[in-house]
Amino acid sequence: MARSIWPSASSVRVARSLSAHSVAGLVISALLFIICLSGTLAVFEDEIGWWEKPNTPAVTHVTPQAAQKASEAAFAKDPETTHLYLYLPRENWPRYVVATDNGVHTANTEGELVGGYESAWNDFLIHMHYYLHLPETFGMIIVAIFGVFLVGMAVSGFLAHPKVFKDAFRLKRTGQRRLVQADIHNRLSVWTAPFHIIVAATGAMIGLFVVVAYVLAVTSYDGNTKLLTQAIFGGEPPADERAADLANIDVAMTYMQTELAEHPAFLVVVHDPGTQGQHIGIYGEHMDRLIYGETYGFDAQGKLTGHEGASDGPLGVQIANSVYRLHFGDFGGTPMKIAYFVLGLFLCVIIASGMNIYFLKKDEAGHGRPRWEGAWSGLVWGSCFLLAVTLFFAVLGAASALLTWVFWCGLVVICGASAFQGRKGKAGKVLRFGTGLTMLAAVFVHAALYASTYGNFWILAVSLSLAAVGLWMTVRSGLAFVPVQTQKAASETI
Repeated sequence: MARSIWPSASSVRVARSLSAHSVAGLVISALLFIICLSGTLAVFEDEIGWWEKPNTPAVTHVTPQAAQKASEAAFAKDPETTHLYLYLPRENWPRYVVATDNGVHTANTEGELVGGYESAWNDFLIHMHYYLHLPETFGMIIVAIFGVFLVGMAVSGFLAHPKVFKDAFRLKRTGQRRLVQADIHNRLSVWTAPFHIIVAATGAMIGLFVVVAYVLAVTSYDGNTKLLTQAIFGGEPPADERAADLANIDVAMTYMQTELAEHPAFLVVVHDPGTQGQHIGIYGEHMDRLIYGETYGFDAQGKLTGHEGASDGPLGVQIANSVYRLHFGDFGGTPMKIAYFVLGLFLCVIIASGMNIYFLKKDEAGHGRPRWEGAWSGLVWGSCFLLAVTLFFAVLGAASALLTWVFWCGLVVICGASAFQGRKGKAGKVLRFGTGLTMLAAVFVHAALYASTYGNFWILAVSLSLAAVGLWMTVRSGLAFVPVQTQKAASETI
């Protein structure tokens, strides 16, 4: 008999862990699936955002003069803003975007503002993953709590299966449906556990920062959250709201390009623009590190005043600045994004199969819950279908607010209809077929509207990827409507 990898593995502990695992899964699986699915897609947010607005002028390099010109133009449009943001082009995002507290603009190579910037579906997707479209602070905390639950489910799942590592490479592809589902669930869970625990933990860290910051501020900084933020991310010069000309962003950019060329700038932030107390923060990339970027501070004249310490400061500061990239896979280029995307899909399969196992167990015990099983199928495939529908509407020009209503209202209707049909209904097949067709329609309309932009590699790559997935889902799900006898006859003829 094989020995457990766990010390003193008792039947009582295993039973309790399995019970805790099942209860937690039932409570959070629905929203957790949506969070993970949206996060998986959001790995390619830069590429998707560009695909949505392919007519935005492509910019690969911004001169200091163009940075100054675009900043002055944006500030003139919104002189009451307390921040100016310059998003500079990166390898897979050749855009130049300038934002204030109240508006977002695109700029060309010369620094001229040429229009607004909105990626409706991309924004809709990001807000779903970050906040579940709830008020931002509340939503982020809720999503973070789900991250904590996910870590707990992973741990309890391991404790509930003492031989899980021994059986890691035993995969049943035929036999009793529940056992096949259990093998898929357990094997994927083991193979991808490090990734999923890291992603869940970092997501929880990001979301719960507000709560942790409040507790730490109360216990260590007399309730002053600003002092805590300064301790972690660096302090700011004292405010001076007397009017002044806009800061010399061009001088600061020139310094970055000449003295810190090994750390190319990707984000410029002007704090309190147009005041005597204004100052500049420029984020420079450190490609050999997980940190989001090192922030270099400049005064209003463009003189370097220091750096935040994300690259060489206290360990806690370095860790805090590494969480974002570690969570979203925003390092290592396109190969790492593909890896995060695939592992994210695996996590979605793990969540879905976990619920399937629960329903199959209930069915075998004579306590089947067909209505709930149908509703779950509607949620899984309805989420995919509605994401495709909202993508189609976004290509036609719909705003992100409309997409939010379409998704959540549509999901309620689909789950209700699927519950009415029960497990024997064809809702899942119909939704998979509809998802594929809608994705193909979105690509077709996009190609018709933006045919002139398809010479660009990334735009073409996104369209081909969407079309390939849409075609595969359409063909595969369409075959499910064909009688088995017809399928056999067709295969014999071929």
